[in-house]
Amino acid sequence: MPIESLQNIYDSIVNRLEKFTASKYWKLKAVFFLSLLSFFFASGQFRDFDDTFKTIDGWKAFEQKKENLFSQPQFAEASNAAKKTFRLTVPLIAKVFHLDDYAILICECLVNILFLFFSIVLIEKITNDKILALFTCVGVTFIYNGHSGFTDNNAWFDVFAYFFLLIAMLSPNVFLIFLFTTLAAWTDERAVVASILIFIWWKINESKPDGFSFASLFKFKPKSSSVTVAILFYIVGRYLLTIYAHLYTPMKQVGAEVLARALDSVPLGSWSALEGFWILIIACCIFLFRNKNYFGLISILSMIFGMLLISFSVQDITRSAAYVFPVIFISVAFLSEKLTKAELRKLVLICALVCFLFPSLYYATYDHHVQWYKPIFLRGFNI
Repeated sequence: MPIESLQNIYDSIVNRLEKFTASKYWKLKAVFFLSLLSFFFASGQFRDFDDTFKTIDGWKAFEQKKENLFSQPQFAEASNAAKKTFRLTVPLIAKVFHLDDYAILICECLVNILFLFFSIVLIEKITNDKILALFTCVGVTFIYNGHSGFTDNNAWFDVFAYFFLLIAMLSPNVFLIFLFTTLAAWTDERAVVASILIFIWWKINESKPDGFSFASLFKFKPKSSSVTVAILFYIVGRYLLTIYAHLYTPMKQVGAEVLARALDSVPLGSWSALEGFWILIIACCIFLFRNKNYFGLISILSMIFGMLLISFSVQDITRSAAYVFPVIFISVAFLSEKLTKAELRKLVLICALVCFLFPSLYYATYDHHVQWYKPIFLRGFNI
């Protein structure tokens, strides 16, 4: 197809979207439509939920923590259920509001919708571009972060942590940043590591992308400092629970042995985390290198490498690696300083198309397990 024809198609799409984003409640309408698409193209396992709650250890562990937050889960040490010891946020929410397992499933779906909505809000805040915000949300819809709340039947609750981290990036108030970073950390330990990306995000905002440097890390700024306080609060709280409540997290199937076994899983496992958005991140790294912003480049690469290293040191690769998602927004912030809106739109649109075209996969180290979150029409035919 000639380049002129592609350009005409692109211009037509943008013109239609400009009219759409000029309408009232366009964000709500977009998220509603994208949520339907997400459910249509990436559906979870349909099972007898009563049987699911009774037979899956994750739900049993959740019920145990809901009854007694300071209990030690008694499950096979290699299982996800045994590692829910310090994952207190969702059980606490369920306990306070008297939510049963069905209500928590509904909450996961609602939080997933809110995650998509505030993804649009954050990108629009960064770029002041509604079209770019919409393109980004389309891409996010079709990666693991964007459908985990719709497809999780195992009481993983990652969507809560993703949402809290996203809101911590968006909140204008230091107390709210502390609160949501804390809630994310007590949802899953991986969010503690991801919180370093939230710290970097606020340092970039406080110093502006061009002023982000090693020295800027040690300058006291309220918002980034609130993230530091939240991380320290989690570390101290976890230590106290270990000492006084005798809680611990079993470390079986975690560490160097799992990492060595997962080395041949690196390509697919890494890709499954952000899919097409790796293109955006590579573009950001090239931009930082060419502009001699070596500290920004090292910071991003270090966090990506660290998050992936942790991901391949446990069995749940995709859901662990997906905690690196704040780097999407950091990359947009850096690139918006250099690229025009038109250039950044096209780059993000390419990322979104790749995310849409690539099947929604979940990859785990155990027996190199690959799960395809099948489109709903294939589920209907039991394919």
